[in-house]
Amino acid sequence: MDSFKQKAKNVFTTREGALEAAAAAALVAGAAVGIYFLWPAGAVAAGATMKAPGAAGFFISRAAFVANPQLYFQILRTAGAAAAAAAFAL
Repeated sequence: MDSFKQKAKNVFTTREGALEAAAAAALVAGAAVGIYFLWPAGAVAAGATMKAPGAAGFFISRAAFVANPQLYFQILRTAGAAAAAAAFAL
């Protein structure tokens, strides 16, 4: 128990600990954003898909696209068709 207390104290008193805490916070924030945008994809029926606009041959979740089409097109422009379709997949 004492080692745990010392480790917790070190997390907030050392530079490395602060960086680890910041990385953990960034990971939690990233997961929360991912869940927020991809939640409709898990909640829809398997048949609720559509052809991905601008990405020939890919199918995406209709609910995820309707929830945030601007994000889809931003990913499409910056990362490409495969990444956009993967981000909005079922």
